[in-house]
Amino acid sequence: MGDRLMIIGLPGSGKSTISDLVEGETSDHQHREDCLYRSRSFEVPGSYIENHWMHSIVIMLSQNQASGVLLLIDGASGETLYSSGFARAFNEPCLGVLTKCDLLSEEEREQGLARLVDAGVDMALCLSTTTGEGVNELLDWVRNVAPNE
Repeated sequence: MGDRLMIIGLPGSGKSTISDLVEGETSDHQHREDCLYRSRSFEVPGSYIENHWMHSIVIMLSQNQASGVLLLIDGASGETLYSSGFARAFNEPCLGVLTKCDLLSEEEREQGLARLVDAGVDMALCLSTTTGEGVNELLDWVRNVAPNE
């Protein structure tokens, strides 16, 4: 088991924003086609999820390098490519995060959270970095799964 939090999501789902929250500092890195490692987290490129043949690589990365997994769905688009039960392939705790919740109706929130539950996450929450909704819950979960050394 690793010591970093693995963050997975399609392009534009908020991986870098959440990584900034976890790290406690912003990064101005360019988007890339390989994993971006930081001190407490690493971002898995969206292309790894878009290409089903790369899912085994994502699972291997979690087994070797992750203390926990954040599985993101972009609330603005609602797009997801996670298969039913996908998160159950991880040995690490897995939190589902529906991002950009400030843009969603109650029905859209329920649908997004249901997609995360179908993907097999241990628990799911709504997050908006604009309003601050869910930020404390996310950081509490991260502290429990990937404590700062």
